[in-house]
Amino acid sequence: MQLKEKVIFITGGAQGFGRGVAEAVLKKGAKVCIADVNADLGEATTRELQASSGPDYVLFVKCDVSDATVFEDAFKAAVSKFGHIDIMCNNAGILDERIWEKQLEVNFGGVVRGTMMALNHMRKDKGGRGGVIINTASIGGLLPSFWFPTYAGSKSAVNHFTASWANNPDMKSAEVRFVSICPSGAETGLLESLQDKILNYDHFKQFMERSKYCRVDQVVQAFLLAMEDDTINGTAITIKLKEGVQKVKMSLVPIE
Repeated sequence: MQLKEKVIFITGGAQGFGRGVAEAVLKKGAKVCIADVNADLGEATTRELQASSGPDYVLFVKCDVSDATVFEDAFKAAVSKFGHIDIMCNNAGILDERIWEKQLEVNFGGVVRGTMMALNHMRKDKGGRGGVIINTASIGGLLPSFWFPTYAGSKSAVNHFTASWANNPDMKSAEVRFVSICPSGAETGLLESLQDKILNYDHFKQFMERSKYCRVDQVVQAFLLAMEDDTINGTAITIKLKEGVQKVKMSLVPIE
């Protein structure tokens, strides 16, 4: 997909991966809706991006992805301004094992809500334009991660949910692709101040010091790959510092 004049909706778009993706697609001539629960940060980010790309190319909407009504209103606001959405990035996430119910509501519930809204809007067999739905998961969703069991479980669910939709035969006529992005630990706000939010923090800190973080720019490149390469569907794109960006196909298990 060529990104020029395409419209991208990004949850958790005010900072971290979301902001990085917004900056990258704007440079390619796309339009962006930044959706974030943090209104002050979201508005500040939007002002900065509008200064370089123009007010017609960037919109901010306050959005709590765990609230179905608020999320739907935010999506409708973006469609009202831009006319349509071509790419949905369900990127919002939290990491805090103390509030595991909220973690599941944001990390998985938000992805399900965002996917269903975007799919109903995009699918060509229902009058849409087609498109791509990209869901932020994690390496922690592909491998056991005892430091944050609920977080890892939520990200595993994102991977399987995404791949399951990609393998739905109806999606061929809908012309909607599905991709999950699976970074290893990255230096974003999510990994700051985790001491009271995860299990075995000292062990986790030692592990991350040995394994190093992946870079935000590597993760942004994975998002761009998912957007621009029309052959990628039902794929978990992993990002590690040393190995870089790699594609893992989530294949359908045959039913006999």
